Amino acid sequence: MKQIIAILLRATGIGLILESFHRSRLRAASSLMKRFGDDTQMPVWCSARFRRHQRALQWLGFLAEREFTLINRMIAGRETYLLFTELMRARFPDVYWSCACSGKRVIVVAPIAQLVEWERFVCDYDGALQAPRRIRPREGVMIFRGCGKELWIQRG
Repeated sequence: MKQIIAILLRATGIGLILESFHRSRLRAASSLMKRFGDDTQMPVWCSARFRRHQRALQWLGFLAEREFTLINRMIAGRETYLLFTELMRARFPDVYWSCACSGKRVIVVAPIAQLVEWERFVCDYDGALQAPRRIRPREGVMIFRGCGKELWIQRG
């Protein structure tokens, strides 16, 4: 049912109007978040407004969610979190993305066109290959992929 609705929205041009509306409301919610919150605390109503428009843009196909795993670093504690957010803001100055990070997990919601750049950013920050994507159990080989590199490790 959702696919049929998405096709009709694209065919009639209403999808572009909805995308434009939600993009403008997301920018407005982002400015409210900057006014009323900071990197570690945010009013619930403010973040709920941002998430509502973000989910709509995901459904319309403008945004996508991607999870990354850090190998060499962890984002634990206030200092490392603030450093990571400062680096993100310097690299991605627009307001269409959001990021949740804790420990070795980094979850990004960003425009589809930016996801490759996000992968480069996380790889540069981590200075390593991404987590194992596939394990060949019969041969015991793990394949690490990320940052345009591939590494095969024989297990056992």
